[in-house]
Amino acid sequence: MTDLAETDIDMILAESHRDGDFALSTASKADREFADLLERGLGIGAAPHTLDAFAEACRARANALGVLEGDYVRMLSTGGPAARAEWMAVAPAIVVGETFLFRDAQLWQLVETTLMPGLASLGGPVWMWSAGCSTGEEAYTLALLAHRAFGPDGYRVIGTDINPKAIAAARVGVYGQWSLRGVSPVRRVTLCAGGAQTVRVPEDVKTLVRFETHNLNDASNYPPSGMSSFELVVCRNVLIYMTQAAREAIVQRLAACVSPGGVLILGHGEAAGFAVGDLIPERYDAAVVFRKPAVSAIRIAPPPAAPARKAKTDRAQDRKHVAKAPPATRAAFAVPAKPATDKHRCRVLLAEAMAAANAGKMEEAERRAAAAIAAEPIDPEPHVLAGALFMARGALREAETELRRALFLDPVFVPALWQVGNLYGMTNRKRQAIFAFARALAQLEGAPPEAEALPFDHLTVGELTTLLRAEIGEHVDA
Repeated sequence: MTDLAETDIDMILAESHRDGDFALSTASKADREFADLLERGLGIGAAPHTLDAFAEACRARANALGVLEGDYVRMLSTGGPAARAEWMAVAPAIVVGETFLFRDAQLWQLVETTLMPGLASLGGPVWMWSAGCSTGEEAYTLALLAHRAFGPDGYRVIGTDINPKAIAAARVGVYGQWSLRGVSPVRRVTLCAGGAQTVRVPEDVKTLVRFETHNLNDASNYPPSGMSSFELVVCRNVLIYMTQAAREAIVQRLAACVSPGGVLILGHGEAAGFAVGDLIPERYDAAVVFRKPAVSAIRIAPPPAAPARKAKTDRAQDRKHVAKAPPATRAAFAVPAKPATDKHRCRVLLAEAMAAANAGKMEEAERRAAAAIAAEPIDPEPHVLAGALFMARGALREAETELRRALFLDPVFVPALWQVGNLYGMTNRKRQAIFAFARALAQLEGAPPEAEALPFDHLTVGELTTLLRAEIGEHVDA
């Protein structure tokens, strides 16, 4: 998100007529003018609960900026850079960001076996856009398939979303096990299982995916990042929250970004009732896709290779202080010294359990974790590993038992808080999940970004902090 200091918000507010507070009361939230503002800014329909969330987000931002609520709302309505930045700030409280890797397996089978071979015949690198990518799972799914279909020099992917916290998490490329619920055992081999609690996107794939904030409802944002066109555009389960007028306008803009011969994939029914530019629908069992007629003599060239390489280099430099930093001890998160038991044997068994898990020998890994618990039952770490292994095979009740034991031993043990937060999310206990993530985030505050936060996954404090902020969203102060 654009830094507030870089916007002209002070100038805009100074020019605004300060005739008292707008007073976002119950009556004003239902007002048509307020609903129209939400539709103009984000294209979202004005359901009562949505207006409530919008009003609360505006109130929170106004308080954070030290301005009157009425002035803040008027600033949103003016447009321009300041308003665009603030729409990014309020959007996370309104939009829904549910996604996971390989969501809708039939569709991805269609993309891999039918659509990608056709796109390869167009010549040149295949450029793909995941619009409304949330925390990046869809963009990485595209990249994982493309890496196998086209090779590292044959594609590039950009993922965009209006939520800056989601985009920050997407750039990390690390996910909890809940994001793997759409991944078959065969697909899992394409992912880099970085540890017991998380899964990492392979680095050679991750470097070919770029993420940026983008408001689909803002006509001035097309095409994203100055890109000329894309052979494949995916925008699924995003437009269902928008009004018919906003949906139609966005689809026309997306269609205009498709290269001749390229395709646009929308969610079920999201283009009902209107034509999709000059694209022609193709009906498959898994989905309806829209293809732009090929032009044999003219083809929009992909963006120059040099800027892409520069972006890749910049991203590598941005990660240097995290990815290349020497591993630190977890002393900042260590529990107080326990009575002596068999600590050395516990450490050895934990290492053996992780080695077995990485080799796919999950039953042996569970046995080693159980033996580590027996060796030092008052250490929370082996309980967390056992819980993670249980979660991996869907034994959620057993997993929760072990994680509760870990938190009994140390109520602020970060790996346990992270894992139990994921477990609560998997079992639709959203409030408890946010509370667990918030407690973990509080424990990480002030710790060196390069320090190790998850001992089984070599995840740094900086990386985990980014993921936690995305999970918590606007509830960070709860």
